[in-house]
Amino acid sequence: MAYIICEPCVDVMDTACVDVCPVDCIHTSEGEKQLYIDPDVCIDCAACEPVCPVDAIAMESDVPAEWESYIEINRKFFETFVKPETSDSEADDTGKPKQGKTQGIPEEFVQLPEVPDTRLRTPFNVLAMLGQPILGAFSSKFKTQLEEMAGNTRVFSSAVSTGINSLVNLTLYPLILFFIGFRGQEADLFSSSGNLMIFLGIVIAVTEGIYRFKDEFGSTMEQPRYGASFYGWMMSLVATPLLIGARSALVSEPAAQRKTVPGAVTVDGAIYTDDIKERYRRYGMINQVSEMADYYRIEIEFPRWVPHSSMKEEYGLPDRLPDYDYEVHLSSPYSIETTPVSETTVTVQTQLPVNPKTGQMEDPRFENVVGRASSFPNGFTSVFPIQAQPVDFHTHYRNRVLEIVVPKTGTYAELGLEPPIHYAKLKG
Repeated sequence: MAYIICEPCVDVMDTACVDVCPVDCIHTSEGEKQLYIDPDVCIDCAACEPVCPVDAIAMESDVPAEWESYIEINRKFFETFVKPETSDSEADDTGKPKQGKTQGIPEEFVQLPEVPDTRLRTPFNVLAMLGQPILGAFSSKFKTQLEEMAGNTRVFSSAVSTGINSLVNLTLYPLILFFIGFRGQEADLFSSSGNLMIFLGIVIAVTEGIYRFKDEFGSTMEQPRYGASFYGWMMSLVATPLLIGARSALVSEPAAQRKTVPGAVTVDGAIYTDDIKERYRRYGMINQVSEMADYYRIEIEFPRWVPHSSMKEEYGLPDRLPDYDYEVHLSSPYSIETTPVSETTVTVQTQLPVNPKTGQMEDPRFENVVGRASSFPNGFTSVFPIQAQPVDFHTHYRNRVLEIVVPKTGTYAELGLEPPIHYAKLKG
């Protein structure tokens, strides 16, 4: 289920939604009078909904009856639409290459749970750690594959194993050449021939080591390649395919990490809805107080998603939270009969919607979950002290954001502020 752009966008085409879309699924073409959301790419992240200045965007299931025709209009647009190619080689105004949007979620919008890297099973992890002096002799492809399977450089590291093996060769090569030089003769460690062989062995070992670490000295590669020793490259021809083939037996693979956000329908793995920003919204912590010349503006973001838990699944709760009920109070509205005070407290109380006749939640399923599931309170209370002597205030709720305008003195009507304009009403 995707989001749909409806009639208010016609002839407006504000691109704020395009800027916040994490998957680049909002498009239009020459001659069109509105924007469209690609239903095959949209991940239902809801990032576009609150930024639309004309309230034109709604989830497909929430599209008003008078705008249901836009569901089909949106779908037909993408039957013939061809997305233009973007080039990363283009430069922006600063001279830096432009980076096209990639599949994913902005960091400020969602935090996915950490998923552990692959790990070598026991006892293979111990064998890899202890065998680094020998395994370091193999090819760079073998060591890179093994390091990725280990998932932890403390277990196995291409650079460390190659370095250890190079140190081992400083001893191994002189010994081999020493005994080769005295083959069939009595070995004499202090003879000139013995010293020569030892010297040649050291030179060969040092030269080989420098060659194996050449990428560290002169290469610009992000991932240096650490080559094989003279005797290791032949063994690598057999060992590398065997290592790749035995991967499933050597490592324990973690569950695939989700790549979508709350509300998505087609996902791999469990839906993870408890991102940090949404959790803060449930406690009223995403808010802003702005001081203007004659008034204060308080903005509070309300929660959007039901936090994921076993209780959500047990009671069949929806992904989206209903709009909270809210009440706003002034601690000391100004009156000429009372002594003026310099500070006024604005208190905002919220809760899940309640049926006034029964006094119970409109959706009784939530009664079994709120206050019991982790980080899921039944609303919140936020208190904002301001330096003002207001008589009243004005509230405006839209797109899960509550805006409160509190005059510094007098009434809201005396401010003469223009009410927000809904562009759909201007079309006539």
